[in-house]
Amino acid sequence: MYSYHTGEIKNPGLELMLVLVRVIGFAAIVLIAAGAGVVAGLPPVASGTIAGVFAAGLMISGSFLELISFKCPDCGTVTKTMKNFGSYKCPVCGTESVITRDEITKL
Repeated sequence: MYSYHTGEIKNPGLELMLVLVRVIGFAAIVLIAAGAGVVAGLPPVASGTIAGVFAAGLMISGSFLELISFKCPDCGTVTKTMKNFGSYKCPVCGTESVITRDEITKL
């Protein structure tokens, strides 16, 4: 059905799954932080504040399973991949690259 290359996201179902995992991970971190505060005997306001700080940290970091449009530096092919995934191989020219926060480095 699809011919995949390293790091490439073609299927909309896979993209939806990554969004759902991101939402579930966010909720889990908030609930774990709030639950740890309750178990420690903190008042609900304090445990909610701690959970909010963790949630804000996760939102500010912004790279948890984040999808980006990647443009190959050699041939210009545009495709979707995950940020900070590791290496990416272009399906057209075969160039391998590493995608970090704001830069693309050819291998």
